[in-house]
Amino acid sequence: MKQKLVYLLALALLCGSASAQRSTRKKHAPAKPLVADVQPVPADSFSYAMGLSQSGSLKQYLVMREGIDTVYIADVAKGLAANVSEAEAKRAMAYAAGLRIAEMNRSQVVPMLNKQATGSEDTTYTQYAEFTRGLCEGLLGTAKGLTPDSALKLTERQFNYYKGIYKKANADFLAQHAKQKGVKTTKSGLQYSVLSKGTGELPTDTSRVEVHYEGRLIDGTIFDSSYQRKRPATFRVNEVIAGWTEALKMMPVGSLWEIVIPAELGYGERDNQQIPANSTLIFRVELLSIKK
Repeated sequence: MKQKLVYLLALALLCGSASAQRSTRKKHAPAKPLVADVQPVPADSFSYAMGLSQSGSLKQYLVMREGIDTVYIADVAKGLAANVSEAEAKRAMAYAAGLRIAEMNRSQVVPMLNKQATGSEDTTYTQYAEFTRGLCEGLLGTAKGLTPDSALKLTERQFNYYKGIYKKANADFLAQHAKQKGVKTTKSGLQYSVLSKGTGELPTDTSRVEVHYEGRLIDGTIFDSSYQRKRPATFRVNEVIAGWTEALKMMPVGSLWEIVIPAELGYGERDNQQIPANSTLIFRVELLSIKK
């Protein structure tokens, strides 16, 4: 009922406005046509022109969103123009999905598995052909000798083997580093060496500090660097990993230290982005200021 009333009010306003305009219009002024003299477009011409006008946007979508190389645009056109049954179309789309996954496996999955199993993405430990055979036989239910559960346990054995190797390598590094000249070790196991001693005040747990830093693993891999970003970091001393908190509270402003953080004072037995579990973290830390 309210909606009908709104429509009636709107109609009355329009009619009133039109009447007012007519009353002020000179009697001899000719009325203007309400619709321009435009001719309709034949349906076939409209349809073709619409497709042609949208082809540029489609090409951009294919390249930017679907990752299609422009060399193969003609193949896309063949697919668009193909007159196939629903079953044939589904079969072709399933085949295309397999091709996309195969490319993803080559470029992303296999390197990731190599990293987890051996510590390096560039090894040939994960054999692409055998990995693909396992995927296909699992999908088709034709695998012999292994079930998916037993296969998972086998892969976990390799992951755990490498984790043990990696953990020992980090422990050995800490033991050797502690013997180097100028390196001091705290009760917690934190190791540090003073590269340049500052003369400013010491931060507390709740101090907001401004620091420049670079973090790397024992193999030299840099996983984070404010120097590379060309912008120092600012945070509270008690908002970072335990090794950082302990070190910062011993550093006067203006100091430059190298700190070596055992995994127990870092990220422990969990992976953290580019940092594997059980990693010793080596930081070059420059305490620039304490923010008030």
